[in-house]
Amino acid sequence: MTIRIDAIRTGSVRIKSAQVARKALGPLRVMDDPRWSDWLPIYAWLIHHPEGPILVDTGETCRACALGYFPRWHPYYRLAVEFDVRQEQEVGPALWEAGLKPKDIRTVILTHLHTDHAGGLHHFPHSTIWLSAREWCDARGVGGKIRGYVQNRWPKWFAPQLFTFAESIVEPFLGTVAVTAAEDVLIVATPGHTPGHVSVLVRTGGLSYFLAGDASYTEKTLLARIPDGVTLFPGTAVKTLTNILSYAQREQTVYLPSHDPEAERRLRENQIVRVSQDGLSEVSRLRRWV
Repeated sequence: MTIRIDAIRTGSVRIKSAQVARKALGPLRVMDDPRWSDWLPIYAWLIHHPEGPILVDTGETCRACALGYFPRWHPYYRLAVEFDVRQEQEVGPALWEAGLKPKDIRTVILTHLHTDHAGGLHHFPHSTIWLSAREWCDARGVGGKIRGYVQNRWPKWFAPQLFTFAESIVEPFLGTVAVTAAEDVLIVATPGHTPGHVSVLVRTGGLSYFLAGDASYTEKTLLARIPDGVTLFPGTAVKTLTNILSYAQREQTVYLPSHDPEAERRLRENQIVRVSQDGLSEVSRLRRWV
């Protein structure tokens, strides 16, 4: 059996343009930006692997469209995001369409715990769910609520398998965890969007597929090394984007963020990131972020 990756679109999300590409004032600008993005995909990624199917993120739930699902006191949910998710678009029904049942998924990896990545958790009570220990720490308690984690919507049984990064086997990333015995599916540290954010690297057929979560919203903002508008750590985010580009310069890499409208086409066509040496070394435009 060869490794294959499927894109699973679990509905759509609309956010402010200042969230896609950071503007002055960062998160404050996101709240009052009058310009909205187009409707963007919410992708989960299904990895068909000889050691068993692996799911990266669980997408959003249709309940996110219901009045009262999100806390009204939180300004982000009131002012800066809209969802369009039908029940049949949730990851569970989508897996049935792919010939699998949710209980067939042996491993779920969460890039982070924001609602559009963890909203479908309720479909996977029988799976091992991997999450970075830093993300779990930041998502809980009063601080987690203020940061926008929707804790009351996590399943009661939710007890993720936490991991930390002791070392890196893939440069230049600061940490790596092997998911498979063959070490062809790896979790890599990509802090920035959140401090505990991770991405998943799948290496097969001479290509690296970089399942990026929200490391950036598009390949264009990756290439420009522009952080998103909600991160509280833009300097860290820029360093992560630089690390991804450095890796993509050495290895043929298909870059797949969770909300990039072009990601599914790039996956289908195995379109790799084109990184120029000049583009990687030019740093003057980054000074306002670092």
